[in-house]
Amino acid sequence: MAKGALAIGIGSAMLLGGGGTLAVWNQTQAANAGQIAAGDLNLTTQPGVWKNAYGTVVDLDPTNAVADYKVVPGDVLTYSQTMDVLLTGDLMQAKLSIQNVPTSSFVAQNVTIDSVVVKDASGNNLQNAVLTPANSGKVTASAKFTFKQDTDLRSSVNALADFKNISYKLDQQALPAPTATPTATPAATPAAG
Repeated sequence: MAKGALAIGIGSAMLLGGGGTLAVWNQTQAANAGQIAAGDLNLTTQPGVWKNAYGTVVDLDPTNAVADYKVVPGDVLTYSQTMDVLLTGDLMQAKLSIQNVPTSSFVAQNVTIDSVVVKDASGNNLQNAVLTPANSGKVTASAKFTFKQDTDLRSSVNALADFKNISYKLDQQALPAPTATPTATPAATPAAG
């Protein structure tokens, strides 16, 4: 009996492939699920340029030794700066905003300081607009400072309007929550009469 039990044990071990499991058919197929690639959001600026009432480029940088242009009543300074907006992503949405508005010690009635605005190549104002990848490309920031001709006496002499802290910020907008697919409601069962 012991020999019979031993033979059964050896036979079972051989069937199991030396201690493994019984072999069964199996098949593996590639999923071909593709790759997930991230998009991009970027904003780069080129140096800005100020021009006076005659279209002459002027240097207003106070850290530059040659920045000695002084505005006088009747002068108009205009600013222009080119930026590159890059937005990639199928659901990408972003807003471009202007930070740190200019400060001024000029007497208010002597000057007009137009807000900095950012426009695309078609002239559309992009401030507070929702941008998509279709808005990628060059945009232009501009501002205007007018020192009025009818300034009285020595009003606003040595005054300062400070634009140096202005910056631009490009913020991705959070995606709205997906809308739920409405489910069909069962038809009401007519009341038995």
